[in-house]
Amino acid sequence: MENFTNSVILPVNLPEIDSRDFNPLNRKYLIILAIRIVVLFLISAGGLAAFLILSDEKPPLWIILSVVAFIFLLIATSALLTFLGFPKKGYLVREKDVSFQRGLITHRVTSVPLNRIQHVEVSQGVLAKILGLSTVNIYTAGGNSSDLSIPGLPVDEAKRVKAFLSGKISDYE
Repeated sequence: MENFTNSVILPVNLPEIDSRDFNPLNRKYLIILAIRIVVLFLISAGGLAAFLILSDEKPPLWIILSVVAFIFLLIATSALLTFLGFPKKGYLVREKDVSFQRGLITHRVTSVPLNRIQHVEVSQGVLAKILGLSTVNIYTAGGNSSDLSIPGLPVDEAKRVKAFLSGKISDYE
């Protein structure tokens, strides 16, 4: 019978993930993010316009101006956070895991051990296809949605990441 051990690992001995090691996303992905913000604005403005056109009683001007100001504040904040946060996004593939970092206000790093990956796929939306970008979706056991998505990769880079990760999956089977 094998002896069970569960040694303590001190925080100073833990492996470090350095933000400088992360690979940046392709800058063309900013176009997709900007289009999403424009669509949010158009939906918000369209909703307000439809409300004003279809309502029997027009609200006071100060309410309309307040709603318009709120929409512009929402869009401006979203755009600012998106564009300032973009350089903080990146991915890292190491010999035993793959990680994705994001976040301007709250920084998050999600890591998936390679031996837990069940499936890897490359997907493209309409805009991504036009811009020559793809998303690598990484699935682990026990879920229908991907556990880690790496958007904004050039198609050939996404295929290389998928091929590498798929090769590692077969190593662990």
